[in-house]
This record gives sequence, structure tokens and C-alpha cells, in this order.
Amino acid sequence: MTIDCIILAAGAATRFGSCKLVTDYRGQPLISYVIETAKAVAPERIIIVTGASHEQLVSHSDRLHVDAPGVELAYCADWQMGMGHSLAHGVSQLENDKPVLVLLGDQPRISCDDVKRLYRLWNSSPSQIICASFADTLGVPAIFPASFKTHLRNCVGDRGAKQLLFNYAQHVVAVHIPSAEFDIDTPADLQRELAII
Repeated sequence: MTIDCIILAAGAATRFGSCKLVTDYRGQPLISYVIETAKAVAPERIIIVTGASHEQLVSHSDRLHVDAPGVELAYCADWQMGMGHSLAHGVSQLENDKPVLVLLGDQPRISCDDVKRLYRLWNSSPSQIICASFADTLGVPAIFPASFKTHLRNCVGDRGAKQLLFNYAQHVVAVHIPSAEFDIDTPADLQRELAII
């Protein structure tokens, strides 16, 4: 069964000091790596939920290939209210019976193999939430069955996908993905990451 994907990219990146999602990362905008990772499981639609940096993302749309079939930007007017609002906005764009893969726009270490592992496990347990396990916690990337979309649409504030993973723990299957612990918050994070590549 095909799935859809939401990439959360609405935050203000205040610690980075500029739009980190379009900053150069190995010759491409940082978020491009996340988009390509999402494509590893051939989602029908990839919704990039934007907010603070919407205009910058639009101005880089040709480099992000958001004009490619199925890839689109969705501006969340309430992005300041937290990741939960952004997630709910993204899910509201997907009024169908497909499961949804949730990714963050600033996690370039998440690999195609990581999301393929999640997808294979979800195919064998389609009624379960399949999520990443890392650093003694659970989080995204995660695949939510369509039956959980109502819960996702009700997310508010900073209470996003992670809260659902704990609220519905009996429906969760975790996959150890250590790379999910890392995201790029500051220019120093980016420089350290580029130095080890």
C-alpha cells in the first residue's frame, strides 16, 4: 500500500540564526536530503509544512524540486503555536485512507535505509504505529496508520507525534534508529556534521 509523507519544516530556527533548511549541506539545501530520504518509500504525496521560513523555501523551490509530482509546500499560519499545530495542519492536507510517514526537516542523518526499515515493518503490522527508538525515547521518523490521523489532526502546541507515541504505547512498534537523535540546531552543529562526512 502506498503512503504519504509529512516533513515538518515550520520552526523559526532561532538558534541557527537564519533559515537552516536552505543552508548548503553537501552541495544541496539541507532539507533536500530529507525530501530524497522520504522518496525512498515512494510516497504518493510529500507535504512540506512551512511556517517562519515559508518565503525562503518558496524562493528555493526549484532546488527543492517542490514542483515535482507529489511534492508540495503547505504553509501553516499557526506555526508559532508549536510543532503540534504544524503536524495537525500537515495531516489536514491528507484527507484519505493512507498511512503517513512523519519526518523532520533538519535530520540529515536519517537514511533511506532507515525509512525503508520502518516501511517494511509497517507493511507486516499495518495497524501499528512504527517509530524510531533512540536515546531512551521514542520519536520520528514514524509511520502512523490512517486510523490515527484524527489524533494527529488534534495535536496542539508543542504536543506533537511524540506525545501520541506514549499515549498509545500499546499500538507502537519501535525500531532502533540512533541517527534520529541528531538534528541541526546551530551553525556549530552543521560544521561538526560536515567535518565528519
